Amino acid sequence: MIHWNAAQLLPRRLQLGEGGYWDAARQKLLYVDIVAGVVECYDPLSGNIRTWNVGKMVSAVIPTADDQLLLAVQGEIVRMDPISGTCRLICEIEPGIPANRCNDGKCDAHGRLWIGTMDVNAAAHAGALYRIQDGQVSKMLEHISISNGLCWSADNKTLYYIDSYEYAVRAYDFNLETGMLSNKRMVVKMTEQGVLPDGMCIDEEGMLWVAIWGGGCVNRYNPATGAIIGKVKVEAPNVTSCVFGGATMQRLFITTARQGLFDIELEMYPQSGSIFYVDLPVKGLPGHVYGQVKKTSNSHDEMNDHATA
Repeated sequence: MIHWNAAQLLPRRLQLGEGGYWDAARQKLLYVDIVAGVVECYDPLSGNIRTWNVGKMVSAVIPTADDQLLLAVQGEIVRMDPISGTCRLICEIEPGIPANRCNDGKCDAHGRLWIGTMDVNAAAHAGALYRIQDGQVSKMLEHISISNGLCWSADNKTLYYIDSYEYAVRAYDFNLETGMLSNKRMVVKMTEQGVLPDGMCIDEEGMLWVAIWGGGCVNRYNPATGAIIGKVKVEAPNVTSCVFGGATMQRLFITTARQGLFDIELEMYPQSGSIFYVDLPVKGLPGHVYGQVKKTSNSHDEMNDHATA
């Protein structure tokens, strides 16, 4: 197993840093602080950080095809104008379950949003996974406890997905054209005690990178064998998400949290809540944009804009 050490990139004090997304078009890093209701954008060239205070819990941030920002907030998916900071509702999520909130979310290669929910106190089986297209909300999975990391294989034929309380990574056959899932199986089963799998991304070799809450690391897994083949050590116990970015897509950005740590642990790990990075010998796959259909080997569609009004 190969080991790497992450370095602190941004000395933040995020309570629940999450949702790392590399905006390749603008070469900037987006991320959120869920409990603070804050979205931030980091420019590596200037070193500047722009902050938006959303005013409610926000768990995911993704660029849209029309240069807005898609936000997953508690009970809603909204579109935010990054210039004015004003938000416009796209759809409600579980309006009849006020104790739930949105958690991790990403877009597939057809620009559809996949967003999970969970109970604010992490009650078991209270959440679900939804697919959102043109403002229409479809429940894809139910009885989910902590809906977390998700990513797609390079050929868009497999969706990998984490429900943290399963201590595992699921895989589904994925139909890009219809957005349907089938053939559920477990491809990674964690054996570490006292830790949870959180956010996840994938590299060009098809290996999965999983942020480990309580483990102070990001693990690299081979989904074909379930074996852990690499580990990035992070000087913060509660590691929440990871995303490849940078000019060559070889820099792994890592978000962390202060939430869940006692004072003595915060003294031991004062960098908790910061953004970390590590440069790796492998490239990651880029993220997708909401409302934008990517031309793939499985689709003859041209680049289209299906962003909802």
